[in-house]
Amino acid sequence: MSSLTDSPFADRLNTNYIPSDSEIVEIRTLLMDPTDELARVEARIEEMEIVLSQLKELRASLKTPIDAHRTLISPLRRIPQDVLLAIFSSCLPSEHNALIDPAEAPLLLGRICRHWRDVTYTTPMLWSSIHIPCLDYLHAPPNMISGLERTVEAWLERSSACPLSVSVFDDINYPSNGVEKHPLILQLLPISRRLSHLTLVGDAELLRPILRLGSESLPVLKRIWIQATRHQIFGDDADHTNALQIPTLEDVTLQITSDADPLALPLKWSQLTRIRLECHLVWREWHRPAAGGLDIGGAFEVLRRCPYLMHCEIRVTRPSKDGSTLDTSPITLPHLRTLVLSGSYFQFQSWTSHLVVPKLWALRLGEVATEGPAIRSSATRDGSLSADIDTDRFTSSGLHELLRSFPTISHLRLSSSNLQQLLPDDVFIDLLRDLCPIMTNITLLGPSAGLSDAAVLAFVKARMTLPTPLQQFWARFGRARDLDIVLEVQSFISDGLQVSIEYFPGFPQWEFRPHNGLDVLSSLY
Repeated sequence: MSSLTDSPFADRLNTNYIPSDSEIVEIRTLLMDPTDELARVEARIEEMEIVLSQLKELRASLKTPIDAHRTLISPLRRIPQDVLLAIFSSCLPSEHNALIDPAEAPLLLGRICRHWRDVTYTTPMLWSSIHIPCLDYLHAPPNMISGLERTVEAWLERSSACPLSVSVFDDINYPSNGVEKHPLILQLLPISRRLSHLTLVGDAELLRPILRLGSESLPVLKRIWIQATRHQIFGDDADHTNALQIPTLEDVTLQITSDADPLALPLKWSQLTRIRLECHLVWREWHRPAAGGLDIGGAFEVLRRCPYLMHCEIRVTRPSKDGSTLDTSPITLPHLRTLVLSGSYFQFQSWTSHLVVPKLWALRLGEVATEGPAIRSSATRDGSLSADIDTDRFTSSGLHELLRSFPTISHLRLSSSNLQQLLPDDVFIDLLRDLCPIMTNITLLGPSAGLSDAAVLAFVKARMTLPTPLQQFWARFGRARDLDIVLEVQSFISDGLQVSIEYFPGFPQWEFRPHNGLDVLSSLY
């Protein structure tokens, strides 16, 4: 076998060396035998590739019928119908209604095989929820519009007699744009008697065909969520509020603009278990006051009217009338789990001692920050309470009253634009050292949360001596660090305490920089 391993030109290979004429002749002579050998090897490879190709064809001819027969005895084909339906049901989304998406259940399940398609299309419960997204009726192609309408129609037919959960989201179409009646809203009218959960987001005028329906047309409606845009959702026509009078309603969300008093809405208040009200004012001419919305007194009137509430969120959107006093008669809500009071006009007033909420486990007051640990999910429901507090809505004494009224707080998050002004070092230590005896997690947030590191360290050390010590401390301060708290509490950290402290001193002081701007100007040259 010829080889070029001992070639006299080995040290010249892969260089820019230019051989002489005699060397070129010598190189050609050296290549003759190896070139012939390479040709024989390549011919042999071609022969083997032909044989390999024939073997692959033979394998395929054997494997295809074998796989087909194995498919016949696949365990998946023998899954009992009830088990298959349980699997299909678990494929449906749990956080929202099913989507009109061929890549997700239930549409995806009908694209696998004929048997699955038959099972899917004949199982109404798989089609008992639907989310209908927005479609621009002015600019979308006609075939897309008709295709969506046919899909929704077929979907609703497959649901048979099942109660339906339907959400419609449309932030595009408005009557002023030429859409007189929403075609997809109209498709819901014939099946209205099966509507159980209904979410409507869109222009008020286009939603009104549904809102005009009464109890005869909506006999099983339990939940209605409305977010109305542009027009007022409830006009002068009393029929506009028919859907709110359904005796089966338990869950109501209204994010609306209306000049009507929310307390005058014809809701069956005493049967509601969940309510969320975000009713914004209608601003009239300069010489006429704004109408609608809820003040803090109205928010508590809602609580009084709903003795079976389990979840309540109210946004206070109007100031209290001059000279008005808050009704502090007792409010007993034995089932309330979550209470959220927010809005630009929410201010704490002395009401905690009049609120009886033995099962409350989540409290949020004011415009709370979202950074830091998610205390709502971290808190347990074993009788303890998680609290998100915007301290800008409180005086120091008011915050003290609030924390004293809820001794079961285990997870506390305080957010403020200026926490130090509300709670100077000594007040902070005294307040949080003695209150909330079972508190294990605390978060301090705010661009100007300026408590000193010495005060924070004293607080942590004091809490670690209690029968229920801290488990987590998370803070973000709008200043530079003046003490290494983590180092000082290292012994507690070794025992399991989690500590995270961030410092943001703010913008650096301006200084003259001769090269400033050169990087921008260089791109123009």
